[in-house]
Amino acid sequence: MKSRDRLFVSLWLRVFMLVILTTAAFCYAMFQGGFVSWFLFYTFLPYALYALLFALVPLRATAKRTLKHTRLKAGEMLYVDLEIKRSNPFPYVYVIIEDSPDTFHLQEQIEMKKMLFPWFRKTWRFSYQLNDIVRGEHHLTAIRIKTGDMFGFVEKEVIIPLEKKLLVYPKVLDFPVESVESVNENGDKAVHSWVNEPINVTTGVREYQQGDRFAWVDWKTTAKRGQLMTKEFEQNQTKDLVVFADFTDEAVFETVVSIAASVLQMAVKKGMPAGLVPLGDQHAFRVNQGDLHLQDMLYYLTRVQHRPSRLLELKSLAMSEYQHTGKYVVTGHLQEELAASLLGNRNRKNITVLLVKRAVDRLTAKEKQLVDRLKASGIRTTLLFEDRLHERIVR
Repeated sequence: MKSRDRLFVSLWLRVFMLVILTTAAFCYAMFQGGFVSWFLFYTFLPYALYALLFALVPLRATAKRTLKHTRLKAGEMLYVDLEIKRSNPFPYVYVIIEDSPDTFHLQEQIEMKKMLFPWFRKTWRFSYQLNDIVRGEHHLTAIRIKTGDMFGFVEKEVIIPLEKKLLVYPKVLDFPVESVESVNENGDKAVHSWVNEPINVTTGVREYQQGDRFAWVDWKTTAKRGQLMTKEFEQNQTKDLVVFADFTDEAVFETVVSIAASVLQMAVKKGMPAGLVPLGDQHAFRVNQGDLHLQDMLYYLTRVQHRPSRLLELKSLAMSEYQHTGKYVVTGHLQEELAASLLGNRNRKNITVLLVKRAVDRLTAKEKQLVDRLKASGIRTTLLFEDRLHERIVR
């Protein structure tokens, strides 16, 4: 409210100065006389009258924002169309239209502002695109319109509230969920191809519930009963998957997020029950199935922020409920505490450690020692480099 009052006071101070200048030009012509003085006055008069009318005529407008997509993946392009309609035909020499976000990363984009020269046009259109949009939950909050007269004597600014939420999910990498050697409940070793092998055995049918995958629909039973019926499965515990993500390494933070999202999406796409446990965070997603569960996990990964290095809470790695599940541990820095927690698991054959490094980074002597210990105990450890991974982005 105070800012609006300041703008109002500033506007009428400028009008007052304009009146003084017009009066001064007239007095000069009256007292000086001659062609030059009257020429200056009559030349200045149209611009002064326009500025006075411009100050008196209110700028009333409505805005509409159209987004081609409201859900994107990091690195993709955002296309936005703006349409502003005003109620009066007063001629405007120029207008500056700006889409105002409340996200710092979006504010860096100069494409969100444009100058138009509408004159008598009542409808103004402006389209822009943002390249390589960053991951996160962004909010486009308002449309800002600035305009003024030819010489800048009088300026106006109108802000039209227009809220729109934009979700930018992590990049999905072409990262296969590989086979993992695990131990079943009988103590026998089994090698499961989580990508290519069917996951569940059908045991019956039930009514369709929200969150069930479309591929689970039993069309024959649906046709007989006249309502959607889905298959029930006998779930195999050894094929469950849990991703443990370490978000404390700032250098490879975004890549860790992308890998976690990629593994989860691939697992759920193949019908595999999956869960997400962020190390050092109380928020965990239990093992479950379905697209809704995947969307909840991806929404968390969309909003997650880097956490400063601190002692990780690693008890979840050894919890009994995860003993018979495949574990993917994604981290950018292999610490002694993390390695000790992994070695404390009874079923080490179902653990895969994905150690993420930048292209310029190399393993420290301590990390090499820990990697050798993990491999010697049967824990698969894979070193991944950022530059090679991001060459295989799934669009």
